[in-house]
Amino acid sequence: MRLTLYTFAIFIFTCISCTTEKKTEETSPVVESKNPLPYFTYNKENLFPGDGSLLRAEDGVELEDGRIVVVDQANGLRLIEKDGSNRPFGDFAAAGFEHLPPEQIASPNGMVLEHDGKHILMSDVADGKIYRVAIDSEKVEMIYDHPYGVNTIYRDRTGALWFSQSTESTNLNEMFRDVNIPVPHGAVFRMADLETPPVKIMDSLYFANGITMDKDEKHLYVAETMMDRIHKFEVDTQSGSANYTGVAANVGTPDNLLIDSEGRLIVASPLNNQVIVIDFKNHSQQVLFDGSTKDNLKITNEWNRRSHLGMERLELLAPDLFHPLPGLLTGMFFSNDGQTLYITNLGNDLMKYDFN
Repeated sequence: MRLTLYTFAIFIFTCISCTTEKKTEETSPVVESKNPLPYFTYNKENLFPGDGSLLRAEDGVELEDGRIVVVDQANGLRLIEKDGSNRPFGDFAAAGFEHLPPEQIASPNGMVLEHDGKHILMSDVADGKIYRVAIDSEKVEMIYDHPYGVNTIYRDRTGALWFSQSTESTNLNEMFRDVNIPVPHGAVFRMADLETPPVKIMDSLYFANGITMDKDEKHLYVAETMMDRIHKFEVDTQSGSANYTGVAANVGTPDNLLIDSEGRLIVASPLNNQVIVIDFKNHSQQVLFDGSTKDNLKITNEWNRRSHLGMERLELLAPDLFHPLPGLLTGMFFSNDGQTLYITNLGNDLMKYDFN
């Protein structure tokens, strides 16, 4: 009897194993990338423009003609020519933008190129204003004023606006207070048009940050920085519905997000000084850029320790955390041909890496 039961058990286990392996092969095939990604590390030669002329270049885009626009704390946006020369872009003062430290500190943060290629949206994480800039004329319009700071924005093909609110803060001091001891005041909103009040899609987030959609605009991704996770929604841009499907990935302190030409999710990780690639087809993560040092990692480990224990940690956001990078790493964007990677940060230079 023992032999019979043992033999039966082996038979069942073998059948289950075969079935599981077959199912995995059918539903989760390993897809070889047509465009494998390299591995970059920090090099001073990769600083761009390299003269320290930027101011808190937290996010950026490349225009159709190859020029670059990045956020600029003092002026709203800054245009960078191919040779690195640059100037303020857009008449933000005419639209009510003010940076008058120490009384009033502006904080241009997220930006996105609209699908028409003719307009840029920029959001201020300090005062919650969202601006729209016509690229050709550089005319600036303040299109929405949220009660709290707006971190990142995305406009879908229907014209609806999606944006993240990191916390219920109205200035940078309040925002960093909630970084020190996180509170669940982050949220994500959708505005069908500028005449309709925003609808809250998700709340109770611990510092909502970067948001983006996939190329078909079927899925929305939201970074929750202080919980080390990225949320995913199935969306219908025509109806405005957004159905939560769960955590898409766990990444240390995720910030800005983007989707590359192959559908991979690219994530900036400030506290790790890294850019991470998440390949949903192969269920894998890869480090695209690693700017960390042994000294950085000691501070990152202390940040994680305090986070797990609910301790204050704002004092750790100091230059030793990201040195020798020009600033705290916040995001990234690609050139139009996908062959150049620009890494943004809270410093005075970008980092530029060519794939070839």
